[in-house]
Amino acid sequence: MDETLYWAHLASVEGVGGALLEELVKRFGSLKRAMEAPLHELRDIPLMDGATLEAIRRAGQTLETTKTKLAEMDRLGIKTLTRLSNDYPQAFRQAQNPPPVIYQAGDWQADDEKAVAIIGSRDCSAVAARRAGEYASWLVRRGLTVVSGYAEGVDQAAHLGALDAGGRTIIIPGCGANQFDFSPLQAVGIASFEDLAKQALWISEQPPEMDWSTRASLARNRLVAAQARVVLVMEAKLHSSTMDTVEKARTYHHPIFCQNVSTINQKNMGNEMLRREGAGIITQAQDLESIVLAVGGETGPQSKRGSHEDPRR
Repeated sequence: MDETLYWAHLASVEGVGGALLEELVKRFGSLKRAMEAPLHELRDIPLMDGATLEAIRRAGQTLETTKTKLAEMDRLGIKTLTRLSNDYPQAFRQAQNPPPVIYQAGDWQADDEKAVAIIGSRDCSAVAARRAGEYASWLVRRGLTVVSGYAEGVDQAAHLGALDAGGRTIIIPGCGANQFDFSPLQAVGIASFEDLAKQALWISEQPPEMDWSTRASLARNRLVAAQARVVLVMEAKLHSSTMDTVEKARTYHHPIFCQNVSTINQKNMGNEMLRREGAGIITQAQDLESIVLAVGGETGPQSKRGSHEDPRR
């Protein structure tokens, strides 16, 4: 816990990223010793500028505050993991700029290696939200896990669809634990991290007090993309967080699918662009078999959690 405290504390300091933390460990052997080091020794560290040096110097004054926050996370059932932790997610190690620290509620299960990202607009159409929930229910019944970013609209509909079907979902929000809103999950009986850990996996790289922001939401996109073996876009604008996740997924060569649209408008022009670029098209229930095959999941008329149902019924 001692070194985890220093990782969590320094990771929340403005200007301190994973690369600098690794340099500090390389030079001093631990972050604890780095924080205790004389300023003249810190100045020689690569990536260290004057503002960051001053921020680290002041950080020692608020170490107890972070200690209190981590104790509160522990009481809530949230683990604090660093890149040095054995149970740090392997997919995140391969992500661009891996988070130095993550906060996690719940434990990894075998199905989580076969994850599908279902993503889309916050202000999506009612049809897109309904289909997101239906597709998520269908996919988890086939033994897959649904991962998304918990934004309003498509993301939340996908999480709820997976949970309502008794399946697995991984929630990667763009906020910290203390700012996480359980209201949407109350529909499936989840009102706390303790409840959530029994049915899902919750992961955030944001410090507990961090609220939603555009920057944090864009950052979490790389984690959604890293965890998912396949990405399914339900409805997306051309320039959007959804398309940002698609671009990040492409760096891993993950297959991209999108919902077919009959009428093109501002809300779904991203879908049309993906279609033109060769993304897999989902028009009806049987098309989801392509996703199951791409992920490496189960095939055939029966799933391990239930019957092979048409999600449009």
